[in-house]
This record gives sequence, structure tokens and C-alpha cells, in this order.
Amino acid sequence: MTTTSRLRTRVGALELPNPLICGSGEPVMTEAGIRAALAAGVAGVIAKSVNETAAARSQLDRADYARTGADGTAMAWDGTGPGLFCRSGLIQREAADWFACLARIDAEAARAGRFVAASIVLASHDGAEHIAGLARAAGLRVFELNVGAPHAAEAAPGAIVQEVDPARLTALVARVRSATEGMQLWVKLTGLSSNLPALAVAARAGGADAVVMMGRFMAMLPDLDTLAPVLGSSGAYGGPWALPIVCRFLALSRRAVGPAFPLLGTNGIRAGADLARMGLAGASAAEALSVVMLEGFGALRRILDELDAVLDARGLTFEAIVGRAADALGAYADSVSRPGHWADFVPEAARV
Repeated sequence: MTTTSRLRTRVGALELPNPLICGSGEPVMTEAGIRAALAAGVAGVIAKSVNETAAARSQLDRADYARTGADGTAMAWDGTGPGLFCRSGLIQREAADWFACLARIDAEAARAGRFVAASIVLASHDGAEHIAGLARAAGLRVFELNVGAPHAAEAAPGAIVQEVDPARLTALVARVRSATEGMQLWVKLTGLSSNLPALAVAARAGGADAVVMMGRFMAMLPDLDTLAPVLGSSGAYGGPWALPIVCRFLALSRRAVGPAFPLLGTNGIRAGADLARMGLAGASAAEALSVVMLEGFGALRRILDELDAVLDARGLTFEAIVGRAADALGAYADSVSRPGHWADFVPEAARV
């Protein structure tokens, strides 16, 4: 397992042995799953999310999952495709009971410089504030407020809510901040908005310690054999194709909030090079979960080993690359003017 010092990073006041975090999802819905993720070497785990609604919990009983190939075609679960298409629900445990369990594991993880975090998928501002208080009372150190779960448009009304208005987000984060005094508060944003930099600024204004971006995208996959939608419904869709999109929004958000404010990436990590690219785009750390669904917890160890090799080959540390590409990102108008250059990239028949 990789333990080299070149992987060290920091998210606000939280010093981490490496930049890989196991994101919230079904693999970390049990104590055994959380411990397996920690044993794979990640810096931390965002445990499966809760909220106050029965509808969000019951949605777990209707969850389903499909693996997809590079072309988006659904395939057998034991295939090798890198994409995940699914509908999901929340953990079916009371928040206080779940947080007490997490706090016990977090106390153990702290001795190795790691953490286990509580997570809520937004249903209401009142509920978020109350549940955040439960996490603090349990003694947890990190709380992730997910205001961007992609399933909001498809779940039962009120079960899951996205917050995409900057003013409302600032007000919400301020309420949750007051309930999580002394904790790290991370706000996870939707992938279904083009206004992510403004939302990152809004989260910071409300008192967030870091912002996570961005959630998966909602999609519908028609199946060419059954002529019906895969899984019979829309679903959240992610894969390696999403990584450049995430990197762009990381870079733009870094410009909006400044390099001192921590950003975390998520969506699209399948290899150590992907994690390095998110670092270059401005992420101090990144969350990965779909790869665990597709490959198992060993994928986390593989990603860390690959990242270490990428850095070692270039004589770099992870902290040294954070934001390097983001800070070099230019505008179209800054590019060199090369009249006729376009013609080198089209068929000869199209050239004038």
C-alpha cells in the first residue's frame, strides 16, 4: 500500500496522508465497507448519506445498477465497462444511530491521520440543520452537505432537493455552519448547473470549509435489444468521459474563490492519472466511489499506487501540482492567431 510522503495534502485544517477519499454510496453503507475502504489506504471515507425523509430511504428498495461501456452501451455487471448508470436511495438507518457508528470508526481512523465523515443529501433546510447537529453531537469531525444529488428530479417529491440558487445556498450553509461548529463542513455541488463557480462562492460565503464538485449527470439510456430504457427509468450517469468537464469547473471555481480555498473533485476517476489531473485542475483531494462499485475496494489501492508512480516519474509531490493547470488556463482570445490552421483538421474535400 502506498504511504509515500509525496502524496500528502491538506483540505483546510485537515492534513491528509493522500488525496484520495472514498465517496458516499452503497459500498460504504455498512461498517464492514467503511473499514474495507480505509484498509485500502484512502485518506477518508464519506459514509452513505442520510436525510430526514422516509421517501428517500424507501427509494433504496427501488435502486438498480448497470455497468456501461465506453460507448455508453449497457453490459453485464461482471463486464469491464468503465461507466456506471444507476438509480439509488439513502441508508435505511436513523441518523443518530448511524452517526454514532461512524464516530467510533472515525476515532480509530484519526489515530492514523484519516477520517470518516457523515453526509446528508438535502431534503430541506430545517432537516439539514437538525441532522448536522446530530453529526456534531456524535463527535464526528467532517460533515458533507450534498446539495446536488442528481436523483432530485426523479425521486418522490420532497425526498431529495437540489440547491442551485446562490443566495439560498449561502443561507443554508450558514445554518448548517452554526450547527457544525468545530467540524469541517464540505458542500457538494450539482453537476447539473453551469453556475458552479457562483455556487462555490456562495458556499464559501456561508462558512463552508471546502467545496466538492461535481455530482453525476442525469441520463436515459435506450437499449437497442429491448428497445426500452435501461433499468426502465432515468438514472445518474458517470464515467471517465466526465473528468475533463469536472476539471474545467474546478479551474473556473478556483479562479472565483481563490487558490487558498480548498476544492475537491469527484466524478470520473478510474486511475491514478485521473486523480493527478484533478489535482492539476485545482482539487486538493478527490472522491471516488463508482470505481469501487465496478471493481471493488482494491481499485482504491491501485489508484493510489498509480498516482504515486505518476508523481515519482516526474519528481513531483501532489501538493506541488495542485492548481498548476488551472492557473495556466487561458481564454480563447488569448490563443495564438493562425489563419487557415483549421484546414489541417478537416477532410481534403472540405478544404477551400
